[in-house]
Amino acid sequence: MYRQEEPFRITGNTITLIDENKQLLLVTPDRFKNILVSRYGVELSEWRPDRRPGVKNVFLNEIFKREKLYFFVNAGGVEYLVDLKFEDNPISEVKF
Repeated sequence: MYRQEEPFRITGNTITLIDENKQLLLVTPDRFKNILVSRYGVELSEWRPDRRPGVKNVFLNEIFKREKLYFFVNAGGVEYLVDLKFEDNPISEVKF
């Protein structure tokens, strides 16, 4: 049976966008803004988890199996640290 591949992969604490033609809407707990991931970057978003073409809604509590406020996102060849405890600037680019 043909199964559609997910546009992302989870490895430990890292979400990796593997289909750069898609976007991910990371749905966070209600007290935080959601996070939009594309090949161009990672940003906070007012989007709700509605169905949109080219956008995959990903509920963080489902993929991490618990409430997770600290994780990494790899998109467009750049690694980002997301720490929702920092209200002013929860998303930062990781430089090695």
